[in-house]
Amino acid sequence: MNNLDKILIFSCIITPFTLLRLGFIGFGEITLLILFLYGLRRGYLSLKLGELIFSQFWSRFLVISIFGFMFNVLFLSHKTGTFEGMLFDFSAYIMVLISCMLIEGLIKKERIHLFYILKNIFIFSGLSFVTLYFVSLYTNVLFGLPLKYHDFFAPLANNLHQTAMIMVPLIFLGLFVFEKEKHKLRKYFYLFIVISLSYVALETGSFKAYIGVVFGWGVYLMLMFFNLFKGKLKNMVIAITAFTLLLLSLSNWQQIEEKAIVIFQEEDIGEGRSSLYSNALVVGLTSPIVGLGPGPHIFKGNKFWDSHETFLTVFIQSGIIGLLLLLVLVFRIFKKMTREPALLAAVLPIFIYLLGGDIMRRLPVWLLLLFIYYYVELHSNNKLIKE
Repeated sequence: MNNLDKILIFSCIITPFTLLRLGFIGFGEITLLILFLYGLRRGYLSLKLGELIFSQFWSRFLVISIFGFMFNVLFLSHKTGTFEGMLFDFSAYIMVLISCMLIEGLIKKERIHLFYILKNIFIFSGLSFVTLYFVSLYTNVLFGLPLKYHDFFAPLANNLHQTAMIMVPLIFLGLFVFEKEKHKLRKYFYLFIVISLSYVALETGSFKAYIGVVFGWGVYLMLMFFNLFKGKLKNMVIAITAFTLLLLSLSNWQQIEEKAIVIFQEEDIGEGRSSLYSNALVVGLTSPIVGLGPGPHIFKGNKFWDSHETFLTVFIQSGIIGLLLLLVLVFRIFKKMTREPALLAAVLPIFIYLLGGDIMRRLPVWLLLLFIYYYVELHSNNKLIKE
Protein backbone atom coordinates (compact mmCIF):
# COMPACT_ATOMS: atom_id res chain seq x y z
CA MET A 1 0.00 0.00 0.00
CA ASN A 2 1.04 3.58 -0.59
CA ASN A 3 0.34 6.59 1.64
CA LEU A 4 -2.82 7.50 -0.27
CA ASP A 5 -4.22 4.02 0.39
CA LYS A 6 -3.44 4.29 4.11
CA ILE A 7 -5.01 7.75 4.45
CA LEU A 8 -8.21 6.63 2.73
CA ILE A 9 -8.39 3.52 4.94
CA PHE A 10 -7.99 5.67 8.06
CA SER A 11 -10.76 8.02 6.92
CA CYS A 12 -13.15 5.18 6.17
CA ILE A 13 -12.48 3.52 9.55
CA ILE A 14 -13.00 6.61 11.69
CA THR A 15 -15.91 8.39 9.95
CA PRO A 16 -18.69 6.09 11.31
CA PHE A 17 -17.84 7.23 14.86
CA THR A 18 -19.88 10.43 14.73
CA LEU A 19 -19.22 11.44 18.35
CA LEU A 20 -15.58 12.00 17.40
CA ARG A 21 -16.52 14.95 15.21
CA LEU A 22 -17.89 18.48 15.57
CA GLY A 23 -21.00 19.03 13.45
CA PHE A 24 -20.32 17.20 10.20
CA ILE A 25 -16.52 17.57 10.47
CA GLY A 26 -14.24 15.08 12.20
CA PHE A 27 -10.76 13.59 11.79
CA GLY A 28 -11.85 11.57 8.77
CA GLU A 29 -13.49 14.52 7.04
CA ILE A 30 -10.51 16.81 7.72
CA THR A 31 -8.17 14.16 6.34
CA LEU A 32 -10.23 13.87 3.16
CA LEU A 33 -10.33 17.66 2.75
CA ILE A 34 -6.54 17.87 3.02
CA LEU A 35 -6.18 15.00 0.58
CA PHE A 36 -8.60 16.74 -1.80
CA LEU A 37 -6.44 19.88 -1.79
CA TYR A 38 -3.36 17.72 -2.33
CA GLY A 39 -5.09 15.99 -5.24
CA LEU A 40 -5.96 19.34 -6.81
CA ARG A 41 -2.38 20.51 -6.49
CA ARG A 42 -1.00 17.31 -8.05
CA GLY A 43 -3.55 17.27 -10.86
CA TYR A 44 -5.20 14.01 -9.77
CA LEU A 45 -8.70 15.48 -9.88
CA SER A 46 -10.76 16.20 -12.96
CA LEU A 47 -13.74 18.52 -13.40
CA LYS A 48 -14.85 16.41 -16.37
CA LEU A 49 -17.43 14.29 -14.61
CA GLY A 50 -18.72 12.31 -17.60
CA GLU A 51 -17.32 8.95 -16.46
CA LEU A 52 -17.39 9.67 -12.72
CA ILE A 53 -20.87 8.41 -11.88
CA PHE A 54 -20.82 9.30 -8.16
CA SER A 55 -19.42 12.81 -8.65
CA GLN A 56 -21.84 13.30 -11.53
CA PHE A 57 -24.82 12.37 -9.37
CA TRP A 58 -23.80 14.56 -6.45
CA SER A 59 -22.93 17.63 -8.53
CA ARG A 60 -26.25 17.45 -10.37
CA PHE A 61 -28.22 16.75 -7.20
CA LEU A 62 -26.65 19.75 -5.46
CA VAL A 63 -27.35 22.10 -8.38
CA ILE A 64 -30.99 21.00 -8.55
CA SER A 65 -31.42 21.26 -4.78
CA ILE A 66 -30.10 24.84 -4.88
CA PHE A 67 -32.72 25.66 -7.49
CA GLY A 68 -35.21 24.03 -5.13
CA PHE A 69 -34.03 26.22 -2.26
CA MET A 70 -34.34 29.34 -4.43
CA PHE A 71 -37.88 28.31 -5.45
CA ASN A 72 -38.71 27.72 -1.79
CA VAL A 73 -37.45 31.17 -0.75
CA LEU A 74 -38.61 33.26 -3.73
CA PHE A 75 -41.98 31.70 -4.54
CA LEU A 76 -43.04 29.93 -1.35
CA SER A 77 -41.65 32.55 1.08
CA HIS A 78 -39.43 29.87 2.68
CA LYS A 79 -42.55 28.11 3.95
CA THR A 80 -40.63 25.01 5.05
CA GLY A 81 -37.11 24.50 6.39
CA THR A 82 -34.59 26.86 7.95
CA PHE A 83 -31.41 28.45 6.67
CA GLU A 84 -29.41 26.63 9.35
CA GLY A 85 -30.86 23.27 8.30
CA MET A 86 -30.12 24.02 4.65
CA LEU A 87 -26.55 25.01 5.46
CA PHE A 88 -25.92 21.88 7.54
CA ASP A 89 -27.19 19.48 4.88
CA PHE A 90 -25.54 21.39 2.04
CA SER A 91 -22.17 21.35 3.84
CA ALA A 92 -22.45 17.62 4.48
CA TYR A 93 -23.37 17.03 0.82
CA ILE A 94 -20.42 19.10 -0.36
CA MET A 95 -18.19 16.90 1.81
CA VAL A 96 -19.58 13.80 0.10
CA LEU A 97 -19.11 15.38 -3.36
CA ILE A 98 -15.50 16.34 -2.56
CA SER A 99 -14.82 12.78 -1.38
CA CYS A 100 -16.35 11.32 -4.55
CA MET A 101 -14.29 13.63 -6.80
CA LEU A 102 -11.15 12.80 -4.84
CA ILE A 103 -11.53 9.02 -4.91
CA GLU A 104 -12.81 8.80 -8.48
CA GLY A 105 -9.95 11.04 -9.59
CA LEU A 106 -7.35 8.89 -7.79
CA ILE A 107 -8.88 5.75 -9.32
CA LYS A 108 -8.81 7.17 -12.85
CA LYS A 109 -5.16 8.19 -12.33
CA GLU A 110 -4.39 4.70 -10.96
CA ARG A 111 -2.94 6.13 -7.74
CA ILE A 112 -4.67 3.79 -5.27
CA HIS A 113 -5.04 0.02 -4.82
CA LEU A 114 -8.69 -0.84 -4.31
CA PHE A 115 -8.26 -4.43 -3.17
CA TYR A 116 -5.84 -3.47 -0.41
CA ILE A 117 -8.15 -0.64 0.66
CA LEU A 118 -11.19 -2.92 0.86
CA LYS A 119 -9.22 -5.63 2.64
CA ASN A 120 -7.85 -3.31 5.31
CA ILE A 121 -11.15 -1.49 5.83
CA PHE A 122 -12.67 -4.87 6.62
CA ILE A 123 -9.84 -5.96 8.93
CA PHE A 124 -9.41 -2.78 10.95
CA SER A 125 -13.05 -1.63 10.98
CA GLY A 126 -14.18 -5.16 11.80
CA LEU A 127 -11.69 -5.50 14.63
CA SER A 128 -12.63 -2.05 15.94
CA PHE A 129 -16.33 -2.91 16.15
CA VAL A 130 -15.73 -6.36 17.64
CA THR A 131 -13.27 -4.98 20.23
CA LEU A 132 -15.60 -2.12 21.19
CA TYR A 133 -18.43 -4.64 21.59
CA PHE A 134 -16.40 -6.72 24.05
CA VAL A 135 -15.53 -3.52 25.95
CA SER A 136 -19.26 -2.61 26.03
CA LEU A 137 -19.98 -5.85 27.89
CA TYR A 138 -18.12 -4.40 30.89
CA THR A 139 -18.72 -0.65 30.58
CA ASN A 140 -21.19 1.61 28.79
CA VAL A 141 -18.67 4.39 28.20
CA LEU A 142 -15.16 4.69 26.84
CA PHE A 143 -13.17 7.85 27.59
CA GLY A 144 -16.44 9.54 28.49
CA LEU A 145 -18.14 8.59 25.22
CA PRO A 146 -21.07 6.13 25.10
CA LEU A 147 -20.76 2.66 23.62
CA LYS A 148 -24.51 2.04 23.78
CA TYR A 149 -27.68 3.76 22.63
CA HIS A 150 -30.08 2.90 25.47
CA ASP A 151 -29.44 -0.88 25.79
CA PHE A 152 -28.17 -1.43 22.25
CA PHE A 153 -24.62 -1.44 20.91
CA ALA A 154 -23.87 1.86 19.15
CA PRO A 155 -20.20 2.69 19.74
CA LEU A 156 -19.15 6.34 19.75
CA ALA A 157 -22.16 7.36 17.64
CA ASN A 158 -25.20 9.62 17.98
CA ASN A 159 -27.58 6.77 17.19
CA LEU A 160 -27.35 3.06 16.50
CA HIS A 161 -27.96 3.31 12.73
CA GLN A 162 -24.82 5.36 12.10
CA THR A 163 -22.62 2.40 12.94
CA ALA A 164 -25.06 -0.44 12.19
CA MET A 165 -25.32 0.52 8.52
CA ILE A 166 -21.53 0.06 8.21
CA MET A 167 -21.20 -3.12 10.28
CA VAL A 168 -23.52 -5.18 8.06
CA PRO A 169 -21.76 -4.50 4.72
CA LEU A 170 -18.44 -5.29 6.45
CA ILE A 171 -19.66 -8.86 7.05
CA PHE A 172 -19.89 -9.58 3.34
CA LEU A 173 -16.84 -7.52 2.48
CA GLY A 174 -15.10 -9.93 4.86
CA LEU A 175 -16.44 -12.91 2.91
CA PHE A 176 -14.99 -11.33 -0.23
CA VAL A 177 -11.57 -11.00 1.46
CA PHE A 178 -11.92 -14.54 2.82
CA GLU A 179 -12.48 -15.89 -0.70
CA LYS A 180 -9.38 -14.13 -2.04
CA GLU A 181 -7.04 -15.17 0.80
CA LYS A 182 -4.72 -18.16 0.18
CA HIS A 183 -3.12 -18.42 3.62
CA LYS A 184 -5.11 -20.84 5.83
CA LEU A 185 -4.49 -19.18 9.18
CA ARG A 186 -5.47 -15.76 7.84
CA LYS A 187 -8.61 -17.26 6.30
CA TYR A 188 -9.67 -18.54 9.74
CA PHE A 189 -8.91 -15.12 11.23
CA TYR A 190 -11.08 -13.37 8.62
CA LEU A 191 -13.86 -15.89 9.16
CA PHE A 192 -13.74 -15.19 12.90
CA ILE A 193 -14.24 -11.46 12.22
CA VAL A 194 -17.10 -12.20 9.79
CA ILE A 195 -18.95 -14.41 12.28
CA SER A 196 -18.32 -11.97 15.13
CA LEU A 197 -19.59 -9.03 13.07
CA SER A 198 -22.72 -11.00 12.13
CA TYR A 199 -23.50 -11.33 15.84
CA VAL A 200 -22.44 -7.80 16.82
CA ALA A 201 -24.58 -6.24 14.04
CA LEU A 202 -27.64 -7.95 15.51
CA GLU A 203 -26.74 -6.52 18.94
CA THR A 204 -27.30 -2.99 17.61
CA GLY A 205 -31.04 -3.63 17.86
CA SER A 206 -31.56 -2.20 14.38
CA PHE A 207 -34.29 -4.04 12.48
CA LYS A 208 -32.76 -2.86 9.19
CA ALA A 209 -29.43 -4.35 10.29
CA TYR A 210 -31.23 -7.62 11.10
CA ILE A 211 -32.86 -7.69 7.66
CA GLY A 212 -29.50 -6.79 6.07
CA VAL A 213 -27.72 -9.68 7.80
CA VAL A 214 -30.42 -12.25 6.96
CA PHE A 215 -31.00 -11.04 3.41
CA GLY A 216 -27.29 -10.62 2.70
CA TRP A 217 -26.42 -14.12 3.88
CA GLY A 218 -29.39 -15.57 1.99
CA VAL A 219 -28.42 -13.92 -1.30
CA TYR A 220 -24.75 -14.80 -0.87
CA LEU A 221 -25.42 -18.49 -0.18
CA MET A 222 -27.90 -18.70 -3.03
CA LEU A 223 -25.44 -17.15 -5.51
CA MET A 224 -22.67 -19.47 -4.31
CA PHE A 225 -25.04 -22.38 -4.88
CA PHE A 226 -25.65 -21.20 -8.44
CA ASN A 227 -21.89 -21.06 -9.00
CA LEU A 228 -21.68 -24.81 -8.40
CA PHE A 229 -23.19 -25.21 -11.86
CA LYS A 230 -21.87 -24.17 -15.25
CA GLY A 231 -23.24 -23.01 -18.58
CA LYS A 232 -26.79 -23.94 -19.56
CA LEU A 233 -27.30 -26.02 -16.40
CA LYS A 234 -26.54 -22.96 -14.27
CA ASN A 235 -29.04 -20.84 -16.23
CA MET A 236 -31.66 -23.58 -15.82
CA VAL A 237 -31.11 -23.77 -12.03
CA ILE A 238 -31.39 -19.96 -11.76
CA ALA A 239 -34.59 -19.97 -13.82
CA ILE A 240 -36.16 -22.76 -11.74
CA THR A 241 -35.21 -21.03 -8.48
CA ALA A 242 -36.56 -17.66 -9.66
CA PHE A 243 -39.81 -19.25 -10.84
CA THR A 244 -40.23 -21.14 -7.55
CA LEU A 245 -39.64 -18.02 -5.46
CA LEU A 246 -42.05 -16.02 -7.62
CA LEU A 247 -44.71 -18.74 -7.35
CA LEU A 248 -44.30 -18.96 -3.56
CA SER A 249 -44.49 -15.16 -3.25
CA LEU A 250 -47.65 -14.89 -5.35
CA SER A 251 -49.41 -17.79 -3.64
CA ASN A 252 -48.62 -16.35 -0.19
CA TRP A 253 -48.87 -12.67 -1.09
CA GLN A 254 -51.65 -11.86 1.37
CA GLN A 255 -49.76 -13.40 4.30
CA ILE A 256 -46.55 -11.65 3.25
CA GLU A 257 -48.36 -8.31 3.01
CA GLU A 258 -50.02 -8.76 6.41
CA LYS A 259 -46.73 -9.77 8.02
CA ALA A 260 -44.96 -6.76 6.50
CA ILE A 261 -47.63 -4.41 7.85
CA VAL A 262 -47.39 -5.98 11.33
CA ILE A 263 -43.59 -5.66 11.33
CA PHE A 264 -43.74 -2.02 10.20
CA GLN A 265 -46.29 -1.19 12.89
CA GLU A 266 -44.17 -2.90 15.55
CA GLU A 267 -41.08 -0.97 14.47
CA ASP A 268 -42.98 2.30 13.97
CA ILE A 269 -43.04 3.35 17.62
CA GLY A 270 -45.71 5.99 18.20
CA GLU A 271 -46.41 6.06 14.44
CA GLY A 272 -43.42 8.36 14.07
CA ARG A 273 -42.16 7.08 10.72
CA SER A 274 -45.58 6.61 9.12
CA SER A 275 -46.38 10.21 10.07
CA LEU A 276 -43.08 11.46 8.64
CA TYR A 277 -43.51 9.46 5.42
CA SER A 278 -47.06 10.68 4.77
CA ASN A 279 -46.15 14.28 5.57
CA ALA A 280 -43.04 14.00 3.39
CA LEU A 281 -45.18 13.27 0.33
CA VAL A 282 -47.45 16.22 1.07
CA VAL A 283 -44.51 18.58 1.58
CA GLY A 284 -42.64 17.27 -1.47
CA LEU A 285 -45.63 17.90 -3.74
CA THR A 286 -45.46 21.63 -2.98
CA SER A 287 -42.43 21.70 -5.31
CA PRO A 288 -42.40 18.38 -7.18
CA ILE A 289 -39.99 19.31 -9.98
CA VAL A 290 -36.90 20.77 -8.23
CA GLY A 291 -37.80 20.24 -4.59
CA LEU A 292 -37.38 22.64 -1.68
CA GLY A 293 -33.63 22.56 -1.18
CA PRO A 294 -31.35 20.86 1.39
CA GLY A 295 -32.36 20.50 5.01
CA PRO A 296 -35.34 19.14 6.98
CA HIS A 297 -38.77 20.33 5.79
CA ILE A 298 -41.39 18.32 7.71
CA PHE A 299 -42.81 20.46 10.51
CA LYS A 300 -43.74 18.46 13.59
CA GLY A 301 -43.54 19.29 17.30
CA ASN A 302 -42.36 22.89 16.79
CA LYS A 303 -39.39 21.90 14.63
CA PHE A 304 -38.54 20.71 11.14
CA TRP A 305 -37.67 17.02 10.68
CA ASP A 306 -35.97 14.91 8.02
CA SER A 307 -38.08 12.24 6.32
CA HIS A 308 -35.72 9.45 7.53
CA GLU A 309 -36.03 7.76 4.13
CA THR A 310 -33.54 8.35 1.32
CA PHE A 311 -35.91 8.49 -1.67
CA LEU A 312 -38.31 10.81 0.18
CA THR A 313 -35.41 13.03 1.28
CA VAL A 314 -34.18 13.33 -2.29
CA PHE A 315 -37.71 14.00 -3.57
CA ILE A 316 -38.33 16.74 -1.00
CA GLN A 317 -34.95 18.39 -1.55
CA SER A 318 -34.54 18.05 -5.33
CA GLY A 319 -37.90 16.93 -6.68
CA ILE A 320 -38.59 14.32 -9.30
CA ILE A 321 -35.42 15.28 -11.20
CA GLY A 322 -33.17 14.43 -8.26
CA LEU A 323 -35.15 11.27 -7.57
CA LEU A 324 -34.62 10.04 -11.14
CA LEU A 325 -30.88 10.75 -10.82
CA LEU A 326 -30.71 8.65 -7.66
CA LEU A 327 -32.66 5.79 -9.23
CA VAL A 328 -30.27 5.72 -12.19
CA LEU A 329 -27.26 5.64 -9.85
CA VAL A 330 -28.75 2.81 -7.75
CA PHE A 331 -29.52 0.80 -10.90
CA ARG A 332 -25.97 1.23 -12.22
CA ILE A 333 -24.46 0.12 -8.91
CA PHE A 334 -26.72 -2.91 -8.63
CA LYS A 335 -26.09 -3.94 -12.24
CA LYS A 336 -22.33 -3.85 -11.68
CA MET A 337 -22.47 -5.80 -8.41
CA THR A 338 -24.05 -8.90 -9.98
CA ARG A 339 -20.56 -9.98 -11.03
CA GLU A 340 -19.30 -10.50 -7.45
CA PRO A 341 -21.63 -12.44 -5.06
CA ALA A 342 -19.92 -11.32 -1.83
CA LEU A 343 -19.78 -7.67 -2.90
CA LEU A 344 -23.40 -7.76 -4.07
CA ALA A 345 -24.29 -9.10 -0.61
CA ALA A 346 -22.27 -6.19 0.88
CA VAL A 347 -24.20 -3.59 -1.11
CA LEU A 348 -27.68 -5.04 -0.45
CA PRO A 349 -27.77 -3.98 3.26
CA ILE A 350 -26.92 -0.44 2.14
CA PHE A 351 -29.87 -0.57 -0.25
CA ILE A 352 -32.06 -1.73 2.64
CA TYR A 353 -30.98 1.32 4.62
CA LEU A 354 -31.58 3.40 1.51
CA LEU A 355 -35.21 2.21 1.52
CA GLY A 356 -35.82 2.36 5.26
CA GLY A 357 -33.43 5.09 6.35
CA ASP A 358 -31.51 8.11 5.08
CA ILE A 359 -27.97 7.58 3.76
CA MET A 360 -27.53 10.96 2.05
CA ARG A 361 -25.32 12.45 4.80
CA ARG A 362 -23.63 9.15 5.67
CA LEU A 363 -20.12 9.71 4.27
CA PRO A 364 -18.71 6.25 5.26
CA VAL A 365 -21.51 4.57 3.29
CA TRP A 366 -20.62 6.52 0.15
CA LEU A 367 -16.91 5.78 0.62
CA LEU A 368 -17.65 2.07 0.85
CA LEU A 369 -19.90 2.19 -2.23
CA LEU A 370 -17.18 3.99 -4.18
CA PHE A 371 -14.47 1.45 -3.37
CA ILE A 372 -16.70 -1.56 -4.01
CA TYR A 373 -18.17 -0.25 -7.27
CA TYR A 374 -14.85 0.65 -8.83
CA TYR A 375 -13.18 -2.53 -7.67
CA VAL A 376 -15.80 -4.53 -9.57
CA GLU A 377 -15.59 -2.24 -12.61
CA LEU A 378 -11.80 -2.39 -12.85
CA HIS A 379 -11.71 -6.10 -12.05
CA SER A 380 -14.21 -6.85 -14.83
CA ASN A 381 -12.12 -4.77 -17.25
CA ASN A 382 -8.82 -6.33 -16.06
CA LYS A 383 -7.51 -2.89 -15.12
CA LEU A 384 -6.57 -3.52 -11.49
CA ILE A 385 -2.98 -2.46 -10.82
CA LYS A 386 -2.41 -5.23 -8.30
CA GLU A 387 -4.40 -7.67 -6.20
